[in-house]
Amino acid sequence: MFDRTRAIAPPLTNAGSVLTISATQIPWSNMRNMKSFWACALLAGSGLLTWAPSGRAQVATTDAERKPGLAVCYMYRLIRHVDEIATWQKSIKCEPGAPLAKLDFDGGSGKVLTSNAADGVMARITGFIHLDKAGAYKFAFESNDGVRLRIDDKMIVEDPGVHDDQFSDVGTMEVAKPGWYPLSIDFFERRITWTLRFLWRPPGVEGDLSPVPAGVLAH
Repeated sequence: MFDRTRAIAPPLTNAGSVLTISATQIPWSNMRNMKSFWACALLAGSGLLTWAPSGRAQVATTDAERKPGLAVCYMYRLIRHVDEIATWQKSIKCEPGAPLAKLDFDGGSGKVLTSNAADGVMARITGFIHLDKAGAYKFAFESNDGVRLRIDDKMIVEDPGVHDDQFSDVGTMEVAKPGWYPLSIDFFERRITWTLRFLWRPPGVEGDLSPVPAGVLAH
C-alpha cells in the first residue's frame, strides 16, 4: 500500500451553481454485504488524500437562489479515463439532463443517471455541498467506471479508469468554517453496467461511510 496523503491549503474563491441526481437503487443483498465489508476496510487501510482549506466557507448564493440537487450534462463516447471528459468537451456539446437529487445508484445495465444511453456516457455533475460543521470530512465513491471529485476546484477523490464496481480511496477535507462549498464530479460509464455512489462521513460521526444525503446538495 502506498501513501497518497497530501495537504493542500488553497485560497477560497466565490462559487457558481450546481445540479442534482436521483434514482432507484437495485437491491443486491449479497453484494451489499461485501460492499459494507470493503467500506470498513477502506477506512482502516486505504490511502488518504487530504485538503485543508483556508477558513472561509464558500457562500455565493442565497437559500432562495439555490435549487435542490445537482446539475448534470452528458456527452456520448467510449472512453477509458476520466481525463478524456474535459478533452471531449472541447469538441462536442455537453447536453443538459434532469437534475440529480443525490448520487446513490446501482444502475445495472440501464440508462446511465438521467442520460439517454446505457453505454458510452460521460457525465459532468456540478453544484454545492453544505458542510455544516468544522472538522474532517471523509469522502469516497463506489463506482463503475471512472470518477473524480473536486471541491472548490481541488481534487479530493479519484478512481479514474475503467473498472467493475469498486470503492475508491478515501479523501479527507478539513473544514474550518461551515457553509456551502462548490463541487464538481466527472464520471463515465464505458460498457455494460454502471454504478455511482457518493459516500461521506462527517466529523463526529462513527462507523462506515454512507451516501451523501440529498438535503446537503444544491445547484
